[in-house]
Amino acid sequence: MHRTRTLTAAAALLVLPLGGLTGCSSSPAEQPQSMATSSEIADGPTSGIRSQAASPQAGADAAATGQAPAAPVSAPTAQPEGHMTASDTPAPGSQSPEATTASSSATPEPSGSCANTTAEQAVNENIDKVGPAFPEGNVPDAEWLAVDTQTYDPCADLSWVTLTIRGGTASSPSQQMLFHDGEYLGTTTKEGIAFSPETVRLSDSAIQVTYRWAKEGESNAGASGRAVSTYSWNPNTESVDHAGEWPPGIG
Repeated sequence: MHRTRTLTAAAALLVLPLGGLTGCSSSPAEQPQSMATSSEIADGPTSGIRSQAASPQAGADAAATGQAPAAPVSAPTAQPEGHMTASDTPAPGSQSPEATTASSSATPEPSGSCANTTAEQAVNENIDKVGPAFPEGNVPDAEWLAVDTQTYDPCADLSWVTLTIRGGTASSPSQQMLFHDGEYLGTTTKEGIAFSPETVRLSDSAIQVTYRWAKEGESNAGASGRAVSTYSWNPNTESVDHAGEWPPGIG
């Protein structure tokens, strides 16, 4: 009982370069990008996400006109359970899904409209729609693999399934598929982002994603940078709204 929806115009993202299976480090001046004003950035996500991310040009324009930049939107303070760092996280495929995916005690309330598909069916029917893990084509055989399908909920306003690449490392590209009442919406970002994000449910219609990134001079194993984003189903626009922060190089 899927419903067809027209997704709203996407706000876009520029994705961290992923040159290989081990991800990459950030440049000295990079800091998380905060949400402030509505903007459009080239190469948007596939899910038609409406983002409030301020583009890098927005700050420069505000400075030139003497106007103060808009205050960033604060992200919710909920924290994932079982927080794990790269130093104690084995490579994907060598541990149980429960260890690799953070979960929340929040339980979504049924929305009254549920899909008849299981999590495995929802992923298998749509995973080919997810863009390649390495768009440059330098790892043509990289294959997306669901980390944990238990986060899918056919009755929730918003649910997700996190993907990583088969045989990858802790800092390999990750991606997230989004669903509304079991209907596939698209992915949180157009291309994969290094390091597997930690995701918790805030409500039936909202999730919080904590992205990880390596600061200047840090190894992938010691990456300590964090950027927190929220994704919420908007019933008025029938699309996903985004707020919070991006890792450096995104937005």
